[in-house]
Amino acid sequence: MASGNPIKRMFDLYTSELSFNEIERLIKKESAAVYEFYKTEIPPVVPSQNKVKRALIFTRSLFNAFLLKLSAARRVFYLSALLIFIIGLIVNNHAYLIFSFLIVNILLAFELADKLVVKDDLEMAKKIQTSLMPEISPTNEHYIITAYSEAAQDVGGDYFDIIESEKSGKTFIIIGDISGKGMAAALYMVRVQTIIHFLIETHSDVKEIVTELKKYFAKKLKREYFLTITVASIDSNGKIRFCRAGHTPVLHYKKRTNEFAVLNPKGIGIGLNDKGVFEKVLEEEIIETETGDILFFYTDGVTEMMNMVRLQFGEERIKSIIRENADKPTEEIKDRILQTIKRFQGDAPVNDDLTLVLLKAK
Repeated sequence: MASGNPIKRMFDLYTSELSFNEIERLIKKESAAVYEFYKTEIPPVVPSQNKVKRALIFTRSLFNAFLLKLSAARRVFYLSALLIFIIGLIVNNHAYLIFSFLIVNILLAFELADKLVVKDDLEMAKKIQTSLMPEISPTNEHYIITAYSEAAQDVGGDYFDIIESEKSGKTFIIIGDISGKGMAAALYMVRVQTIIHFLIETHSDVKEIVTELKKYFAKKLKREYFLTITVASIDSNGKIRFCRAGHTPVLHYKKRTNEFAVLNPKGIGIGLNDKGVFEKVLEEEIIETETGDILFFYTDGVTEMMNMVRLQFGEERIKSIIRENADKPTEEIKDRILQTIKRFQGDAPVNDDLTLVLLKAK
């Protein structure tokens, strides 16, 4: 037999999964994300206006931005509910207030249903994107390889791949980044992966692969997007050849001297206005390693990760972590990098996808 206060039972039911962390996330992270979502619709502040006027303009602009995100029909029903609520307050009619409350809750139910459908689609897209990347980093004859990728949203525009080519006998390391985040970037990256796999079966030269990728991919790329990518190949003798199209440099830790070389051959991002000089500018660089040397490939989400005061993580912190942990396995080095990044980030929102690939010479 059920006992106790029914109001308490209802309260316990609706707050069963509530925690301080959940409240903190709502206030610090989700509210900031909502503001970022509507911010583009809000006009910039005019410093000459007084604070009260600025506050009124901001409130009006934020309200209009919210309304315009609703469909036309839902917008009309929401405004009707607001009008009915105001009339109910003026004439002191509780029926009007209850009716407006019901309309708003019905609209909320529709919006929630839409969100849950999209969330399910995003979860499926996340699983598909994750399955397209190598689950276990292979062990090469010359290198131990470890990789990690994390999207800022459910899906992202970062991409890495480790491909064994039967035709050339080479192992290819690919890491890329489509400008932007979310579904559009993820769809573009799937196309990049498809083209890369095709090109590796028909070409063995990294410079040719990057050049051909530009030809196939750039013509389908919308103007506001661009791709940066590094393509590297491991030869049978352990030498690495790589090209970068506007991507971040490769960090080469040299164990014998305990120093870093920053490898930054010339290359322009794919989709940028290169004025026809993409192929002429693109350079190939050869890396020769010794036992214990470490190569670090990464996307800019690693070094540009920001903390609460908008300070970037930076390249020097990466170098320090690798240098201090150079004698450890690549998995431990990767974990130490990720742990340090998470501590540095704190409660700051994730501002970009994060991907890294570590190679350690045997």
